[in-house]
Amino acid sequence: MIRERFDRDGWALVQRFLSPRDVEALRAASDALASKGAYLRADAEIDGARYQVQTASGRRGETAIEAGALRKITFASSASAEVALLRNDRRVLKLIESVGVTSPRWIVDQINLKAPRVGTGFPWHQDAAFVAWQQRDAIARYGGANLVIALDRADEGNGGFEVLSGTHLGGAMTFDYDTADTNAGVFDESRRTLIPLDPGDAVVFHPHLAHGSGPNPSPLQRRLVALWFIGAPAINPRR
Repeated sequence: MIRERFDRDGWALVQRFLSPRDVEALRAASDALASKGAYLRADAEIDGARYQVQTASGRRGETAIEAGALRKITFASSASAEVALLRNDRRVLKLIESVGVTSPRWIVDQINLKAPRVGTGFPWHQDAAFVAWQQRDAIARYGGANLVIALDRADEGNGGFEVLSGTHLGGAMTFDYDTADTNAGVFDESRRTLIPLDPGDAVVFHPHLAHGSGPNPSPLQRRLVALWFIGAPAINPRR
């Protein structure tokens, strides 16, 4: 069922993918990483992890809306053993393989931190637009899949994860990506779907699937761990 929905819609929901204990460990890791950037007012790299601050508009390169307000931490695995272990977790790799990705290889990990009351949305986009051409070629040849895992409840009240089902079938789109806009009109929005997530739930989706999320006006945190994978030639064991 996961593969069928992935191929048809470009995404599939896996409820209770991680245990409560796993989620608590990742929450603690997220808090530890965020504490290192508690003073930041501009984007920075700390211990190999790339910190993007939350600005009033959502655009990069502007001053943080307040010290320590973070939008995302990319390559968090460079500074967190828990995130590094997750990207190599057999459950994760098995799920990626189940949607047709041959010999999955990790390329990106992120913690998306949508701060209470000030967190801005992520406009419609395709993750494949942010990788090198060699990696886009690998997606075309061997497949690719991305995964988001909720660390908090994520729904319409705090900027839940949304997808435009079926848009992966149109391939990669070229357009100006403005994080202060919604990118309305670029993709077919007729099958727009908000996917409510409980802590530990996961969504596996195609790198060409258009997706995004709204702002977080609520007093609640909304943290997601994101992992990106591309395929590679099948490994044949020696005889």
